[in-house]
Amino acid sequence: MNDKVIELLGTGASLGGVVLSHKVLGSVWKRLTGNPPPSKNPDPSETWTAIIVWSVVSGLVGTVIKVAVHRQMAKMEQDDKPKASSQSEV
Repeated sequence: MNDKVIELLGTGASLGGVVLSHKVLGSVWKRLTGNPPPSKNPDPSETWTAIIVWSVVSGLVGTVIKVAVHRQMAKMEQDDKPKASSQSEV
């Protein structure tokens, strides 16, 4: 497969995964706390603890998804390339 196509697929999968994870984390957060996530809650009484916890959790999950997608795409790209023969011809 063309390197540019693989790169675009990886970027699209990474963005899609991060958007999906934010939606899932947002609903879990709302279920656990009863409030929307701090990033979408302009409430000035929001605690700094909640803001920091949300930032760390959402950032960590987003980064793990991006790294996992890019590692998988790199593996696919590597598998797609022809392997050099390790045996020398006699």
